[in-house]
Amino acid sequence: MTFSITPLLTGVRNPDQGIMTYQKGYGKRIWLPIWAFLVQGEKHNILVDTGLDENELFTPVGFTEETGLEPASIVDCLAKEKLTVEDIDIVINTHLHDDHCGNNGLFSKAVFYAHKIEVDFCNAPHPLDHRYDNYFIEGLNFSIIENDKEIVPGLDVIHSPGHTLGCLSVKIDTGAGAAVITGFCCNRENFPENGPAVCPGVHLDAMAAWESIQKVKNLGMIILPMHDLGLKKIEG
Repeated sequence: MTFSITPLLTGVRNPDQGIMTYQKGYGKRIWLPIWAFLVQGEKHNILVDTGLDENELFTPVGFTEETGLEPASIVDCLAKEKLTVEDIDIVINTHLHDDHCGNNGLFSKAVFYAHKIEVDFCNAPHPLDHRYDNYFIEGLNFSIIENDKEIVPGLDVIHSPGHTLGCLSVKIDTGAGAAVITGFCCNRENFPENGPAVCPGVHLDAMAAWESIQKVKNLGMIILPMHDLGLKKIEG
């Protein structure tokens, strides 16, 4: 079974590159796209993350002029693919920071997948991490993951801790070959052609984050960094 992967642009921010690359790139301003990923194949319409809450949708001045891209609500992004929220049968939350699960509540008919540690942390977050709010997961049908797991044939999740405690990377068989959505926040600058990958700039455990990003790079698959500006559709 192979799938297509369509990045859906649900928002954009304008931080330093150092938010992505630990101890590198501070002072260099970047466009930081906030993607959800529509994965389609074998009668499944799957979302990997649900993106930024549309109530926070804001396009900074200059973004569209420089990139040709225009963020939209998740509802409008799906409509461009001739889908509604009711058509989504599975949602995988790579982690539960607000910009990755902001639209969860729209998908009441979907089965949700997240790591147990991540759900537990979202329900009782540490005061240092302000990105969690259990508002985004209340009342949803969660299938809890505790180990690496096949969700459907051709799509697996692997525990990739560090950025968050329960972060999941998502491996997907596509028409272009095996691909992996990193799950942890990074962009293309985290993956130099030579040498080790660069640790994500935001993390709860830097050493675990470093190990996870090396694991993903060493898979030898097509890498889809969560916040890379240059992501394009991969056909099934």
